Amino acid sequence: MQAFNTTTLSSAPHYGRPTLIFFCDLDGPELLALLEQPGLLDELTIQNYGVAVAIRDLSFALVAAVRRLNQHRIPLVAWLQLPQHEGSWFHLQNYPQAVERYRSVHRWAKEHDLSFQVIGIDIEPPSSELDRIQRWGLRDLTRRLWLAHENVLFTAARAAYTDLVGEIHSDGYEVHAYQLPALIDDRRAGTTVIQRAFDIVGIPADVEVVMCYSSVPIDTLGNDMGGALIRNYGPSADSIGVGAVNSIAVSSAPDDLPPLPGAALERDLLLAAHYTDLIYICSLEGCVERGLLPHISRMNWETEVRVDPLRQWSIATLRMLLLLGLLISRFSGGLFAWMGWGLFLLLLVRQSRHAVRR
Repeated sequence: MQAFNTTTLSSAPHYGRPTLIFFCDLDGPELLALLEQPGLLDELTIQNYGVAVAIRDLSFALVAAVRRLNQHRIPLVAWLQLPQHEGSWFHLQNYPQAVERYRSVHRWAKEHDLSFQVIGIDIEPPSSELDRIQRWGLRDLTRRLWLAHENVLFTAARAAYTDLVGEIHSDGYEVHAYQLPALIDDRRAGTTVIQRAFDIVGIPADVEVVMCYSSVPIDTLGNDMGGALIRNYGPSADSIGVGAVNSIAVSSAPDDLPPLPGAALERDLLLAAHYTDLIYICSLEGCVERGLLPHISRMNWETEVRVDPLRQWSIATLRMLLLLGLLISRFSGGLFAWMGWGLFLLLLVRQSRHAVRR
């Protein structure tokens, strides 16, 4: 099994351009229909684009779609997912399902002679928690972070995911982990507070993809972070995920991110290329629907782009406050211990003075 990198993906030269992988969140029948778009498979092949295929249903239609992609020698990522009614993503609470999901997908791929170069593991908070998190105020957030040490699942889950990565490696695949940006702040502070508080976990993947989507449902920002996440987290990222360019025809969930305009996607791609040579784009179906693939193939990757200073400063300030809070949580135990010893010494000195005066 060849590694998924810029030297083995294709012999076609693409000087100065990073390797691009498109997330595709379609089920088998929809993916087959997408691949029928005139010229799409040829475009993916010629441009040496990779595709991260959502693996949910293991249907015959999905087998047929993956075979078509294999026939065109398009590099593929098996983007592991659970059925939507089980929450889709992986986290601390469902690590046994993650292990079983990988094994079932691996058996399925071998049974049907399907070729994947990479296994993609998407780590996000449980969907049941996301609704609560969106309603939190500062007090709720502070309390959740303060009680993070009580998350008894963390140690077992981290060990299980670490073992899973080893198993995937032994089967001949690379592992790409899709992570929230805050994981970098947790690591920078030398803590696991963010991970324990939000039921996520850092895993020893070959490539950690930091999901720096600019599309946000905030009207005052025009639903666009302006690339500020990429500018702030890019220097610490192995790989960066940009978007989201969702498909209007497919996306119907009320909590979907607003689609990023083509110009903003180009800005984010250029920003990400300053920090990494492997970029994930969400999503293939959205870019095809909006006719963005030809534009991406003609991009000048040497173009300089600017990030709005206010948005960049806002993210940097939030990160600094978060780091301060994490450091306080890390050293608070030792700090309080030293304060206790200091108080004891002050009382001892005071008592000694009283004794001398007598």
